[in-house]
Amino acid sequence: MISESAIGIPRIPDRGHESEIARRHRLSWIRELTGSELSSLDRFQLNPTRLVGNVENLIGSVEIPVGLAGPLLFEGEYAHGWIAAPFATTEGALVASATRGARAVSESGGVHTRVLGQRMVRSPRFDLDDVVAAQRFGRWVQEHHAELAEQIATVSQHARLVGLRPLQVGRSVDMLFEYETGDASGQNMTTACTWHACQWIDAQLRDDPEITIRSYCIEGNAGGDKKIAQRSLANGRGMRVTAECRVSGDVLRRVFKVDQADMVRAFNIGVQGSALSGALSPNINVANAIAAIFAATGQDIACVHESGSGLLGIEADGDGIYASLLLPALAIGTVGGGTQLPQQSDYLEMMGCGGTGTARRLAEVIAGYALALDLSTLSAVIGGQFATAHERLGRNRPVNWFTEPDLTPEFFDTVLTTRERPVETVKVIGNSTAASVISELTQRVSMQKLVGVLPVDVHFLDDPDPLEVMVKAKPLDGEVVLAAHRLVSLAGGPLSEAWARAGDAGGFLGTHMRELELYRNPGPLARIMPHCYGIYEAPEREAFLLILERLGDNVILKDSADTPERWTEAHIHTALRGIADIHGHWYGRVDELLELPWLGPPTDAPRLAGMAELWRGLFSHHRAEYPELMRGPWLDRTLERIDTIGDWWQQLEAMPRTLVHNDFNSRNIALRRSPSGGADALVAYDWELASIHLPQRDLVELLAYVLTPDVDVETVDAHLEFHRRAVAEAAGVDIDPVVWRHGYRLALADFTIRRLSLYLLVHTVHGLRYIERVTATVRRLDDIEAEMASRSTGQEFHA
Repeated sequence: MISESAIGIPRIPDRGHESEIARRHRLSWIRELTGSELSSLDRFQLNPTRLVGNVENLIGSVEIPVGLAGPLLFEGEYAHGWIAAPFATTEGALVASATRGARAVSESGGVHTRVLGQRMVRSPRFDLDDVVAAQRFGRWVQEHHAELAEQIATVSQHARLVGLRPLQVGRSVDMLFEYETGDASGQNMTTACTWHACQWIDAQLRDDPEITIRSYCIEGNAGGDKKIAQRSLANGRGMRVTAECRVSGDVLRRVFKVDQADMVRAFNIGVQGSALSGALSPNINVANAIAAIFAATGQDIACVHESGSGLLGIEADGDGIYASLLLPALAIGTVGGGTQLPQQSDYLEMMGCGGTGTARRLAEVIAGYALALDLSTLSAVIGGQFATAHERLGRNRPVNWFTEPDLTPEFFDTVLTTRERPVETVKVIGNSTAASVISELTQRVSMQKLVGVLPVDVHFLDDPDPLEVMVKAKPLDGEVVLAAHRLVSLAGGPLSEAWARAGDAGGFLGTHMRELELYRNPGPLARIMPHCYGIYEAPEREAFLLILERLGDNVILKDSADTPERWTEAHIHTALRGIADIHGHWYGRVDELLELPWLGPPTDAPRLAGMAELWRGLFSHHRAEYPELMRGPWLDRTLERIDTIGDWWQQLEAMPRTLVHNDFNSRNIALRRSPSGGADALVAYDWELASIHLPQRDLVELLAYVLTPDVDVETVDAHLEFHRRAVAEAAGVDIDPVVWRHGYRLALADFTIRRLSLYLLVHTVHGLRYIERVTATVRRLDDIEAEMASRSTGQEFHA
């Protein structure tokens, strides 16, 4: 693949960074590229760090005027009373027309609305050997509805499988998975659920000679996603909602300036015109109301295409009319996505549709306004006002999520383990989520609750000095897995499929509990951990919080991944000495570590060999994305190690292993200054990935971050030897230097394949300023080992 730089393609700067500084860099870049002033883009009020997952390459925002339509009187199951609606539009007369329709309907008694059902559909395609196998497959899947529902429940607590419909064409089957998704639109949710279901189906049928699945893909396009489809009209997609009203003859004449005969004739004209055009759903302009409310409330704008399907009906009723509207495929949500943006959230709240339990109310509001607008527009067309007006006007079970407002004095009074006075006030003074890769990735998945790291000052009664703490709110492990899968999916279908088949390739399962347990029973870790003032665990609220000391002026080298030159040899040895005490304490005691259920078993050779397809796919992706990094003998050696990982991992398993931090780099450690002027000491945080591994695993990652790509052999040798002696002293054993070096090489190979590859994938989307330098340093470390092996044996170095 030809790189961007090789053919001179301009590259947008700061790709993956969503900050105000990065936004301004991109703005300067596009000004230089286009020669345009773009002065209006200087003003930007949103918080870029809160837009991760909503937009990439952020440069600005578009202000769409929002008009207030209505109010409209509702008599619905979920929508009651007078409700005004926000219409985001630049189309003159739209808000005025909707308001006129709302007035006419309200004066005649209001609009009656009902949600008839909810369906979100995914349609994976399965290819089998012949039509007989395909028919058997369809029946088999339907017969296993209950088991599939159980599998889906392990992925999402909000998605409920309610239907399975096979659509067979020859030897292929499009299997329609129909879900209910609570308050979310559910398109991302059901994609993850359906993919998990497909894998389960494939595994169950793998040895069935009568039903052989040749291939499958997550979406066969039979679900009608973002398209007007006959199936959606009949069976529904999203919310299926209807609205009806009566408009009296008096109101027709006084408000709409037409009579009953005019409205009925206009409707019949519209029906005939729809037939001539081939339209699937005869209505006047429901898409106008839907698009305007969608834009104002943060819905998926592309879904206006399918959501704009509407079946309008009008008939004579007394001296007035009876009108009804069916919206069969209204794809909306009141949680997730753009609904969490500040203004969009306010507009939802304005209609009483903010947060959980409100999606059906929003559906009824949209249906009511779409009907009112259609009646107003139809009357304007038949009464001659249409042109003149444009000329003139130009999540399911409810969860009490733990959120930032829950950080009250009462909360800290309960959680803090050591306090002499009552907590008087609490002040959140910032948000450090950007410092955590995991928190940043999962914010998009966990928007409705507190996730991340918040600096907080806790003030006690009659005490002028606050307790300075960091509140660390951890995402669920399933949310981390889902966020990782979404990230991988951006790199392409085959890689996404390989990730899904690999299972927990990132080692994320149990991460929300692991760090809590380590702080509950730290043992020797207490010497190198931040002080823990309290732990809050409420599974029913999906809340897993640590209250930790805030590291400030009493530490150095915190968050120093961008500045490896600040790390002297003495600093590196201080860090290695501190972690070596932990390595030595647990050295060779794997059986005892395995008794800790929250730690989880270490990865074994057969499982890693089964993931080789994933690692090859990742490095193939990186070679195309970063050709200047992925090159030469280092890449060749790495690919060969992937192919033989099941063999050399057995060598690693035979060596003494220990408890490792497993994320031991300059983003997650600092050095604590001694108050008495003595030696510095290590402080290590972010222990959620702690695992069982060789002690050299932490050594490798630290060196990758604090050394530079021009490091020499003597420097590396000195750090390896220092760590070996420190671990041996702490463990009270002799460690052979040759064996230690071999373990280091195995750990280096493992870090490259299983961790660096993931960091590079994150970098593709979110931008990690330091990771290309770290990659170059890893390449240099590996080259050093290759050169040493070649000199000593005449053979090229392999793991």
